[in-house]
Order: sequence, then structure tokens, then C-alpha cells
Amino acid sequence: MKVLVLGHSSIASRRVLPALSRLDGVETVDLASRRPLSPEDLPGGKRGRPFDGYARAIAESEAGLVYVSLVNSLHAEWAEKALRSGRHVVVDKPAFPTLEVTERLAEEAGKAGLCLAEAIVFTDHPQIEAATEALGGAATRVSAMFSVPPFAADKFRNFPELGGGALYDLGPYAATTSRLFFGYPPETVACSVLSRHPETGVDTAFAVMTADGGGRSMSGLFGFDTEYQNWLTALGPEAAVNFERAYTIPPDMENTVAVSRKNVRETMTPPAGDSFELFFGRLLAAIEANRWNDFTAALLDDARLLARMRRQAGED
Repeated sequence: MKVLVLGHSSIASRRVLPALSRLDGVETVDLASRRPLSPEDLPGGKRGRPFDGYARAIAESEAGLVYVSLVNSLHAEWAEKALRSGRHVVVDKPAFPTLEVTERLAEEAGKAGLCLAEAIVFTDHPQIEAATEALGGAATRVSAMFSVPPFAADKFRNFPELGGGALYDLGPYAATTSRLFFGYPPETVACSVLSRHPETGVDTAFAVMTADGGGRSMSGLFGFDTEYQNWLTALGPEAAVNFERAYTIPPDMENTVAVSRKNVRETMTPPAGDSFELFFGRLLAAIEANRWNDFTAALLDDARLLARMRRQAGED
């Protein structure tokens, strides 16, 4: 399949383009940017066309799949244009600003027989499968933290009108974590903003807890106002797991997962893996088989939980 990447973002340059270049299911990769591009900006071996602008790329590219990697506030506009051009669409997280927009675009994609997905890729890494297998698929308590130092003053995540804010930008990690371990919407959700940007007022950190009547609960701290922290702990009746670099991990890193059973601690080392390459490989296989409903369902489930989190935090 031919792929078009809208936006020459940092994540597209560092992770998306290299991952696509390694996949047998990708024929060529086009790249569109509002900044000048050269052929060298495209991945070697799968080099397609550079486009000077998104509209021209949508009009002229032969791609069947579009990856939207723009400023958060532009995701919905260009995802909709890509869908209306008859293409499958994947959107960088966070996908869309509201649940209403997500539901509308998912309905539009469904009526057109197209896939609409959000690129939450950490769940495709081998360490996640290893951790869930160690738990025996029976997590009852999950605790997570993903917090990074403040961004430079001019970065879009500091501005609400550009889709900034910790809840919007990091909230999908919390929502996906709950879905990953528990598989269904929680009964109760509590969420609070912990800090705000001193100049723009955008939320820069939040705390969240979800729970259900079966005693299952997820708690998390997420933000961009602290020293770097990125870890996840999950407990079940028979085992507990803990590991660093839960949400973002270099593709060549063999991480260590700590496992405790009956108060005996051991470690395991899942194989390294490129989360983006694994995600795109799974997506392309689903598109080829015409079975991509799980991707859109995950997008909608996470959007619904994120909307509840925002309401509880007073950010809706």
C-alpha cells in the first residue's frame, strides 16, 4: 500500500518514516509539509513524492493510507479531508478535540468503508504482551506515571488553541491503559488538574483514577512539569509486574520487566521492538483483510473515557 504522511513533525521524522520504510506492506511513502522538503526527507527504499502543502498532497498523492502528524488542532480538519478523498486514515495521538468530533468522523469512515485509527502504539511493544502474560490476564490494580520536563515556551502543547494541555495530549495514554488491562469502560472516573502553565493557563499535569464494582482500578499521574518519569505497575491475584519506559521506548532497547509471585521477585527481558513498525504492520494487515473494526472501536472507547476525564477535571 502507498502511504501519505501529512506533516514533517519530529515524531514522523524520528519514528514514523523509518518504521514505514521497513514494512513489506508499504510500497512508497509520500510526505507533505508546509516547509520546504527535499527527496532526502523521505525514507530510503520507499521514497515517494514530497509535497509542498497538505491540500496538494490530498489532491495528487496515489496513497491509499494517510497518516496525519500535525499540530493537534489540525487533526480533525485534515483527517476529514483525507477520509472524504476515499483514503484510510491514521491520526497521531491525541486524535480529535472532542468526543462529538470523534464519533462524527468514525461514522463518516464507517459509511465510506474506511479505517479510522489513532496511533497509540505502546500497546504493540513486546513488553506489554510479556507483562500481561505474566499477570495471567487478571490485573486488578494498575498504577502509572508518565511525566516529562516542561516544554519550551513556544511549543504548541503550551497553547490551548493549538490542542495543547496535558489532559488532551497525554490523556490518551491513561485511557488506553485502562482499556488495555480491564477491557471495558470503568464505572467511576475521578480526574483533577494538578498544575497550569503560568502564562497560557493550559493544564500541565493531571491525576486520574478509574474503578469498577469488581474492585479493579487504574490510577495515574501524567504531565509535563516534572523530572522524566515513565513507568507502569500492574497487580493481580497471583502476580505483580513493574517496568520503566512503559509508554515510549527506543526501538533497540531490551527492557527489564520485574515480576513478583508469592513475594519472590524475578526479572524477564522481552525482546526489543519498534512500536510504530509493529502498530503499522498490524494496521496494514487489518486493512488488507478488511477487518479494521477493532481500531475504530479502540479510538471511540478511549475518546469516551477521555471525555469523562475532562468533565471530571472541569476542562470540558
